[in-house]
Amino acid sequence: MLLTPIQQSSLDFAKKIVAGNANIAMLELDLTIQKTFSKPTIRSVFRGETGQIGFSVVKVLVTRFIGSFGFSTKLDDAQLETITVDTLENFAYESLEDILLFFKMARSGKFGTTNRGVDSNLIYGEWFPKYLSKKAELRENNYNKEKGEIARKQATDDDVRATYKKINQKNLTKKVQIYVDQITKNMDRQLLEDMIIDWEKDPKRKPYIQILKAKRKLLKQ
Repeated sequence: MLLTPIQQSSLDFAKKIVAGNANIAMLELDLTIQKTFSKPTIRSVFRGETGQIGFSVVKVLVTRFIGSFGFSTKLDDAQLETITVDTLENFAYESLEDILLFFKMARSGKFGTTNRGVDSNLIYGEWFPKYLSKKAELRENNYNKEKGEIARKQATDDDVRATYKKINQKNLTKKVQIYVDQITKNMDRQLLEDMIIDWEKDPKRKPYIQILKAKRKLLKQ
């Protein structure tokens, strides 16, 4: 199975966790929901021949997570495997970093507390939806921010185009003025009126007709 560089990086990180060579605590300190958006999903990395690695790394994280609670009754291996399967299923379209961050937030009480122990019903029935809600809210904020930046850039581009258009129009009007001054220098009133009629019929010259008409005040009958 061919993986992209970012998927391969996630797979390598998972292998380090399984081998006990990853400093998970240090990684947790730097994790944010924002950073998870750029990470590959569980199902895109751990499938086919890498599926077993996915199960193994998630079981390590589940065991670590459950062990962080101070309850006297501990879960047996079968119960840990059940939560592992549920984790893989619920996080299929999220990332390995999402699992780490979710477990960190959950054990620190960000989604509520528990006095009855921790099981899949609590984790994925109550806590997980709250995590997804936070992530969806941030994704919406990112979208609105990006949309606002695009709108501002478009407005800026439109302003630049409008400014250039005004400058070009001003320069063109000045050229027409010079042209009219030259051709009417020795013109009598009748020739001017004939030219005005011609310009009114010409779509390209009609916008500048007032420049020509202004010469009426300067020419003698």
